[in-house]
Amino acid sequence: MLDAYTDAFFGIVREAQETSGYDLPVHLEHYVVMVLAVHIDKPNWHPENSFAEAYLKIGNRSNAKELGDTCLFVSGVFPSFGSKKGLPRSYFQNIGKTSYSQITGELFTDLSNHFDFLSDFIDISLHTKKIATLRL
Repeated sequence: MLDAYTDAFFGIVREAQETSGYDLPVHLEHYVVMVLAVHIDKPNWHPENSFAEAYLKIGNRSNAKELGDTCLFVSGVFPSFGSKKGLPRSYFQNIGKTSYSQITGELFTDLSNHFDFLSDFIDISLHTKKIATLRL
């Protein structure tokens, strides 16, 4: 099923790039697609306790990556996720970008530096696709 999700999200992301005029670098395009495809079918995609506790307990690269990915998913797919609890989207974006910043390597530096844009891009990508589907 992951392959079907991956193919679908590649189509959505590429369509959003054409529509918006933004071209994501290939490594970020692939990473965004992977995050969406992996998390879309996960029933328990959020941290066990809270995002803040998960951030404070980051002990290794894997934990930082997992939390960064989850924050990218939440802030892009569910931008108003924390609003009922008074948590703005920027709360999840800040946790995500600082989680990625704890991992060395060009990919994670780029994810951290461009986290807000990628979060917005995911939101716009999914919104555009939803509108296009409704028009059919």
